[in-house]
Amino acid sequence: MHTILCFLSVSCILTVSANKTTFEKNGITFEKDEHGDYSLSTHEIPVLQSGSISDVEDMKTLYLLDEDFTDMEPGTFQNLPNLKKLIITLNSIPNIKTGIFNSLSNLTFLNLKANNISHIDSNAFDNMTSLENINLSKNKLTSVDNHWFESTPSIKLIHIGNNQLKKIPANVFGNLKSPGPFTLVFNGNKIRKVFKDAFQGLGTICMLSLESNKLKKVNFLEGLEVNVLSVKGNNITCIDKEHFDTMFVANSTDISENPLGSDCRREIQAWVKEHNKTVEYELSLFSLTF
Repeated sequence: MHTILCFLSVSCILTVSANKTTFEKNGITFEKDEHGDYSLSTHEIPVLQSGSISDVEDMKTLYLLDEDFTDMEPGTFQNLPNLKKLIITLNSIPNIKTGIFNSLSNLTFLNLKANNISHIDSNAFDNMTSLENINLSKNKLTSVDNHWFESTPSIKLIHIGNNQLKKIPANVFGNLKSPGPFTLVFNGNKIRKVFKDAFQGLGTICMLSLESNKLKKVNFLEGLEVNVLSVKGNNITCIDKEHFDTMFVANSTDISENPLGSDCRREIQAWVKEHNKTVEYELSLFSLTF
């Protein structure tokens, strides 16, 4: 093992071993590998301050897992031109402020799972032009802001499962400029109502998952192009036969673990066979394939 002293805009020390490298900058020690994957070696940092993670050209992935952060200041991440994946999970960050992520124009994947987030500023994700995948699951969000993703033209997957959402308003994704196709996950919330035009204008939806909510009706699918739909584990007791065409628009629909009556199940099975769809509503899968 040997030590290399670097003189950059901020001095740093590199300690090189056969498999790992430790990298110290701005008072924080990182551990990295040859692929550009970074994680923290310095722990017990309650607040990530402006500029605390900056000017690291070869950083491609950064893991900030279970570090007990209570806040991140705007400007935390600066001049990280090759950062593609940022995973910040299992912390105690209540708010996501404008200015934290907005300089990360090359980031494609952002995971903010399980951070106790209850508020995200409207412009928190502006200028993230390469962002394709965002995970906001297992937080405390009570609503979705229709401005969050209006400046993320590459977004394709939005995961907001296991929060405290009670409804999905009309046109909540109306500002999206991404062509998709989209995967939207709302599992494990408290959603009782999805407004009729909630997903209009999104083009193709690869998967729309509303599992384990409190829905009694599904009347928001008309006109949508959906490949896979799951409303498993809600409170749907039946679907009127005249609404089958607008309920089963997806190629594959899972309505299992709902309190469907036996007559309703029989009517669904008959309709499925006639219309070349796949519908799962108990333990069995009914489909007709050519």
